[in-house]
Amino acid sequence: MSDGLNRVYLIGNLGADPELRFTQDGTAVLSLRLACNESYLDRDKVRQERTDWHSVTLWGKRGEALAGILRKGSQLLV
Repeated sequence: MSDGLNRVYLIGNLGADPELRFTQDGTAVLSLRLACNESYLDRDKVRQERTDWHSVTLWGKRGEALAGILRKGSQLLV
């Protein structure tokens, strides 16, 4: 097994309002879709844009608190 550490930072905008639900034992689960845009020059020196979509899940009190703050279009750093 590797002793390394992988770290990812996602900066983007929410593509829809977050969805808050609760498990049977009452734990909050917040699901959201994050759109991260990238702009680059291709081989022909033409600017291209690409959007990558990420599914993010937040659990517990953190997810419950953010459900009241975040809306479609909100900018988020994960």
